[in-house]
This record gives sequence, C-alpha cells and structure tokens, in this order.
Amino acid sequence: MTTLAVPGATLTYDVEGHGPALLLIPGGPADAMVFTHIRPLLAEDHTVVTYDPRGLSRSPLDGAPGPDTIREHADDVHRLLTEVGPADVLASSGGAITLLEHLRRHPGGVRTAVLHEPPVTRYLPTLDGPDIPALFRDHGLPAAFTAFMKVVGVDPAPPLDPRAEGNFAYFFGHLMPATGAYEPDLDAVRAGPARIVVAVGEESAALPVHHAALGLAADLGTGPEVFPGGHGGFDTHAPAFATRLREVLKGC
Repeated sequence: MTTLAVPGATLTYDVEGHGPALLLIPGGPADAMVFTHIRPLLAEDHTVVTYDPRGLSRSPLDGAPGPDTIREHADDVHRLLTEVGPADVLASSGGAITLLEHLRRHPGGVRTAVLHEPPVTRYLPTLDGPDIPALFRDHGLPAAFTAFMKVVGVDPAPPLDPRAEGNFAYFFGHLMPATGAYEPDLDAVRAGPARIVVAVGEESAALPVHHAALGLAADLGTGPEVFPGGHGGFDTHAPAFATRLREVLKGC
C-alpha cells in the first residue's frame, strides 16, 4: 500500500506483480477491492496497479469535493501514471468516464485504453426511473441506495457497512451526477496516441451500459471487444476475463 498526496486528497494505491504496467480503474462507488479476484491473475505477467479513487475508502478528501469531479479524477489518473510509468489501462463503468477525460486532458502515458461498458449518457436508452442523485438529496442514502440497487437488478438491496455507506454517499452526491452530465471529446480521444478498445460483457446485453458501449464504439469507428461475464465480469469471471484482457492487450 502506497499513498500519494494530490491536490484536495490523498490517494492510496497498491502495486503487485512484475512486467508491463497495468492500471485498473474501478467504477461508481467501487474501490480497489472490486479487483480482488483478478488482480493476482494479472500480476503473473504484469505490474498491476489498483487504487481507491478520491473520496472513496482509503483515499480521503482533504475537505469538500471540488467543482469538477470528473476532471479531478482524471488528473489523479495522470498523477498515478506519473508515479508508475506508462501503462495499459482497464477502466470499468464510471471509471471509463474518468479514463475518457484523462485521454482528453493528458495525451500520452496510456498505451492501450480498455473502456469496459462506460455509461456515456448520449448513448444510453431513455429509461423511466427515479432521479437517484435527487432522491439522495431529498430522502437520504437508504432511499437512493435501494433505488440504485433496483436499477442494477439487485432487489432487495443488501445491507451497507460503514465503508460502503461513505462510498455511496460520495457517489450519489458527486460522482453519479458528474458522470451523468459528462460529454466526451471523441475527436481528442481519436487524435491521441493511445489505442482505444471499447469492451462489452457477453452477458450484459440487456443492460443500458452495454448499449452505451456499442454506441461509443460505433462513433469511435471501432468494433466492440466482447469479454466474459456481464458488467462486473472482471470479478465474477476473473480467470476468463484475465485471459481475454491479455489477448486484447496483445491485439489478438
């Protein structure tokens, strides 16, 4: 475990293994623990870097969150890559939104960017459902958490431990609305030096994020790469996902 002081926060990250650097970016309210199953598999032939994004778990904010959450998270990725060197990057869900902004703001430092089902709003189908950040503001964490779990297909919602409570409060209050408002600069992404891969889960075809990834891939002029499992396939199908990721990073 290593800490890195950044403007407005202290990041905690972990490094495991040997070989070319591979940074894993979690999505939404998730932290480095979401990669617990796949990290040691990838560390067999990579130097794997995982971290808790600012405001989550072991990466506390120094004060109130800043006004541009996605920019702050993207700049944190740049600072991490400055520490660990050029890397391939796998970014999950909202973490892929962070990576898209990083590619715009900081060209270079990323060899291959694997964007696994990023929820880019312009490509999401129109859905009837609650405004979860508003629900959080007006009715608190339990109501927002219950509604969010229903949206992602988990009903009834599991209990929240103190760590998860803090993460979801930051997510609903800051990350989720910022992610929903984010518009990527695809011209800048195309013009950068990184090889861009848009990934979808073979079991997530019914999910809005799967459709969003297909729309992003089409606009970037690249076919999507199919990975084992669903939206969290790196966790539920870790061995097969790791094998597929190696293939994609090699250009297979």
